[in-house]
Amino acid sequence: MATMNTPISAFDLSKEALPDLLLKIQQGFIQLPDLQRSFCWHDDLVIDLLASVSQGWPIGGILLQEVSNGSWKVCSRLVEGVQLEQVPTPTELILDGQQRCTALFMCLFSNRPVRVQSRRNGKMGDRWYYIAIDKALDSEVDREQSILSFNCRRVRPGFAGHPAINCSTPDQEYELGLFPLAQVFSYAVWRQGYSKYWQYNPEKLELLDRFEREVIKRFEHFQVPVIRLKPGLPKTAICRVFEKVNTQSEQLNFFDLATACFASQDFSLRDDWVKREQRLKQQRVLQTVKETDYLACVALVATYHKRQ
Repeated sequence: MATMNTPISAFDLSKEALPDLLLKIQQGFIQLPDLQRSFCWHDDLVIDLLASVSQGWPIGGILLQEVSNGSWKVCSRLVEGVQLEQVPTPTELILDGQQRCTALFMCLFSNRPVRVQSRRNGKMGDRWYYIAIDKALDSEVDREQSILSFNCRRVRPGFAGHPAINCSTPDQEYELGLFPLAQVFSYAVWRQGYSKYWQYNPEKLELLDRFEREVIKRFEHFQVPVIRLKPGLPKTAICRVFEKVNTQSEQLNFFDLATACFASQDFSLRDDWVKREQRLKQQRVLQTVKETDYLACVALVATYHKRQ
């Protein structure tokens, strides 16, 4: 039987306002444990996530590990897109929901383009995201269709008879009615420029009022379900939880799981691979070797010598 000093549950359930969550990430109080992989979402996944939040739809919960002075130490890093001169000691680590948190931070809070992965060649590229005001307010249009992805120069090249779209200046954004989602939490500033550009046209202002009520407020008041693991759990338990919650994801590969296993032994497989990859790329024939390929080769060689 548990004593009065023994917690019945190892976790707490709560909700966190999206702006508050992203602010903690920006300040470095929420970080990633080193066992987490890098951000690897494609363009369409980011658009789907933004569409869900803009409609107030659930996006799933995130799992955080509370960190205290008495809990185990683990190597951590800032969420991608965060830039700080002085990195504080984290108070919480993201065990599950990293991709969603990273995507939302880079899109809505970083004021920099989002680094997404190409489905065609796997390379990373910079993207800006806009939402077409008129389409977002049209109930006949799927929200995903109203969110547009632009390259790092804020230009969307033309294709299949559609002309190119240029949003490289605020005036072009105002003219086209395309709102930059990077300014969703500084909407008042953009609105002021938009209103001045259209000379305070009543119809345009009424459209903006409706857009603010039906879209912008969804972002400002969005609540994220949060599971917080209490301090005091052993490192092996944390790594086991990480493994369990991520094996349901199709994108998690053997390297990611192996990283979690080695983390409980104070070894960073990720850092080790970065060094080895640099050496491999010095040879042209080995430049395309991935981390999973390398681990597979190591496993084959190790198994062979073990059997010998």
